Amino acid sequence: MATTTFTVKKGTTAEWIESHRVLDDGELGLELTVDGHRIIRIGNGATEFMDLPVSFDIEEVREIKKGMDDNAKTYYEDMVEKGTELLAEMKAMATTVELEDDATGIKYRMGLSGGTLYFEEMKKETTVPDVGGDTESGETGGGSEESGETENTGQEENE
Repeated sequence: MATTTFTVKKGTTAEWIESHRVLDDGELGLELTVDGHRIIRIGNGATEFMDLPVSFDIEEVREIKKGMDDNAKTYYEDMVEKGTELLAEMKAMATTVELEDDATGIKYRMGLSGGTLYFEEMKKETTVPDVGGDTESGETGGGSEESGETENTGQEENE
């Protein structure tokens, strides 16, 4: 693997002011300020280092990042709190309403559940009178196939 090492020109603010140094076009210079900032400026081949615009202030970037991290955490916590409050409000307002279409007689249910509005057709409840047959299948009379009983069809089996 090939590696390259390059050295950035560096100095304190006072040293850069005193030197009146002009960096080559694209050359990097690092200024060390008295308050601990590390400022990078990029040369253009014509302008003295201290007159170049700041390209990168490492300490400011750290402060911005910390602010973003803190704000992201605060933002996330606020959103969770607001979401929890909103869900509690929605649950408090949760209502189920049953409606019937007059023309068709079809019944519907509408309400809120888990923050979702739903609208559904209700299944018809059918009741089958119990006359001794299998009420689950809706069949009445006629006996049970499991017991071996059959309906009398007019012919006697034991003739």
